[in-house]
Amino acid sequence: MKSKILLSVLTIASLQLNAQRHQQTTAYALTASEKGNSSWNEVRLIDLNTGQELKRVFSSADNPEILNARTGKPVVKKDQTIAAEPETKRIVIYRNPIQSDGTPAQGAQSRPIYMERKVYHRYAPVKMDKPFSTNSAACAYDKKHDRLYFTPMGINQLRYIDLKAKTPTVYYFEDEPFGVVSGQWDVKNQVTRMVIVDGIGYALSNNAAHLLRFTTNKRAEITDLGAIADDEADDTHSISSSMSHGGDMIADEKGDLYVITANRAVFKIDVRALKATYKGAITGLPRGFSTNGATVEKGTSIIVSSANSTEGYYRFDLVTLQAEKINNDGTVFNASDLAGSALATAEKKDNKAPEQLSIPVIAEERITNKLQRTAFSVYPNPARSGSDVRVSFSNQAAGRYTLQLLDIGGQLIDSRQISIAGKMQVQNYSLPKNLARGTYLLKVVGETQSQTGISSIIVQ
Repeated sequence: MKSKILLSVLTIASLQLNAQRHQQTTAYALTASEKGNSSWNEVRLIDLNTGQELKRVFSSADNPEILNARTGKPVVKKDQTIAAEPETKRIVIYRNPIQSDGTPAQGAQSRPIYMERKVYHRYAPVKMDKPFSTNSAACAYDKKHDRLYFTPMGINQLRYIDLKAKTPTVYYFEDEPFGVVSGQWDVKNQVTRMVIVDGIGYALSNNAAHLLRFTTNKRAEITDLGAIADDEADDTHSISSSMSHGGDMIADEKGDLYVITANRAVFKIDVRALKATYKGAITGLPRGFSTNGATVEKGTSIIVSSANSTEGYYRFDLVTLQAEKINNDGTVFNASDLAGSALATAEKKDNKAPEQLSIPVIAEERITNKLQRTAFSVYPNPARSGSDVRVSFSNQAAGRYTLQLLDIGGQLIDSRQISIAGKMQVQNYSLPKNLARGTYLLKVVGETQSQTGISSIIVQ
């Protein structure tokens, strides 16, 4: 009897363990029509733990309705010029007869010589009305509006699939540049990395010369933030190198971005400073496994797919960069990109330093208890990145002060000198451009470095 009870307990424990191991993690994947192919013109919703297709979102055989993202009207079909394959042409060269001494014969009529030569046309027309014309390696899921945003590799245009529509419906942002790619063979300018965080998307070109920011609200804005700079202290690893092309992009809870290149390198991007820091290379992946798609599983666990391998998907830890294979039966869809909605944990939490992990309201309350009697308020609040806010002081002693803008981790983002002449004063303050959405702290510091006030401000 005891052995039966023990067997039952072990069975239940085994089932619970298997349930935890097979907890479903889904992502939208840019795939081909069949496993092993490399035409990235189909979208599938995939269970990454099993490799099974849950839903065919878009098929290359589909004939979806294509609408303008601004007006909702049908897109006018037209061609766009992109790079083409070389063409063989017959050319004619006229040459004078040669005498025995090797000099041209005087007065003799030149004769034609026919030759075949490959002529490389830099541009040739291609149909661009198909959603995944020239293939795609960059997509991102907008959880807020249930959309899948993407851009073709050879066409500088932002597009999205409305996943709520009963029939396949695709929207284009017509005549609105999304990068500078000139064609399918303009590899350095192809946009191959994309992620969306709470309604704000980021996309990056292969050469990191263009970090594109777009919003997914009704008044969608597309902005080219410019190039990503390398870490000055690192003269070995560069985000703009050809070795750093391809891959995917994810985001963490603090608003920082992580680029996982196709060559397994991991860079952390500070969007505010437009700077990349090399974190290392992923280890534990099999030979020939390129890291083309990436999505957050949970915490610091990231799942990656390969464009050239159907062997399986792998997960790696964002801190240790150690990878392991996700067990599954059979082969999986090789994918040029993955798109999910989860955010990574910025870093392992340190129990010895809980103060830095406090939410802004708690931090503000704790600091305010130690302040002088002076006070100030910030409005409008919430505010937009790059906009002007007003800092209203009351009962503030005259003198010179420093306004400091900090992120939730206490890192200094911006510092401005101000002068206060009376007890009541309103000071204009311009928020830095390209601030990620989130909560920040605005601190006032006196000339003697004594803190005189702090307030939280929300950036939308």
